[in-house]
Amino acid sequence: MPEQPTPEFQALPEDEVYREIYANNVFFEPSGWDMKLIFGQLDQRTGKIAVRQHTAVTLPWAQIKLMLYWLQGHLELHEKFNGKVRIPFNAIPGEIQPPSEELRKHDPNVDAAFGIFQKFREKLVEEQKA
Repeated sequence: MPEQPTPEFQALPEDEVYREIYANNVFFEPSGWDMKLIFGQLDQRTGKIAVRQHTAVTLPWAQIKLMLYWLQGHLELHEKFNGKVRIPFNAIPGEIQPPSEELRKHDPNVDAAFGIFQKFREKLVEEQKA
C-alpha cells in the first residue's frame, strides 16, 4: 500500500468560527448513512442528574472508523506512559437486557447487536479490575 502524505494543518483565519467546548457526555444517534454525536455536560445544579446538550456533530461511517483508529492509538499511548484510565463505577454502562421475543421476530440482527455490546461491556468491566 502506498504511503499517504501527512496533511499540513494551518491556523484558521481570524474571521472563521472556531470554538473549543468541554463535554463529559456523548449521546449516539446512528442512521444508515452516518452517526450524530450529541455532546453535553453533566449538570447537577438542581439536585437531579441532568445533561445539558450543547453541540452535535454528524460523521459518516468511514470517518468514524478512521476516528476509532486514532482514538484507540492515542488511548493506548496515554495508558502506556500514564497508567490505565479508570472509569468511575457509576459511569460504567449498565448491563444490557437481552432482546425480547417480539423484537427478535421483527429484527433478525438484534441478537448480534446484543452480543456485540455485551462483549464490549464485559471487556470494559474486566479492564477496570486490572
